[in-house]
Amino acid sequence: MEHIHQSHSKKELCEIIEIFDFKISNYKNMNKKELSVKILYELSIVGDIKEDNDFYFIKDKIELIDYLINPDSSKVLTVKEKEEVMELAKYIIMYCRNDYFLSYSPFLDYDDMIKKALHIANYGDIPSVRKAISALNKDVKLLKKIDIIMSSKCKKKLERKKRVKQRFMGGLVINRGKYIINFN
Repeated sequence: MEHIHQSHSKKELCEIIEIFDFKISNYKNMNKKELSVKILYELSIVGDIKEDNDFYFIKDKIELIDYLINPDSSKVLTVKEKEEVMELAKYIIMYCRNDYFLSYSPFLDYDDMIKKALHIANYGDIPSVRKAISALNKDVKLLKKIDIIMSSKCKKKLERKKRVKQRFMGGLVINRGKYIINFN
């Protein structure tokens, strides 16, 4: 068996241990290299793994090994490209915070900004991109809303985070707005 590709993060390797119920103790205290060795050892001694239809959509041990030895598909950007995407997101957020006014922005015009927003919307796994596109979608000048493209793994994480948040709120629904209270 080969080695786990370096594009997989320590956090992701910990998630794989949790999702596929590998018997690795104190894995959160290990570094990425130690985790890789332990996961590969577990895969070599275990017969079958449970199917995951929530995050990684992996059916068996062979698919998991194939996923781990190949580069992480969610990390398609280089560091430089990611910095550029995040910088564009920052400028779009500044545009939105400036009451949707283009002064002092690096964009040539409104169409240039929309073109760049459509480009960065493909990288919805990055939180600043989601924040920028969500804020831009509130612009009344925008004719068609921009869809944020995220991986299914990211969507599931956000849904799980939302459910946990709702559980801690205890089912309380908060309505914001202006209310008029009359006293007789």
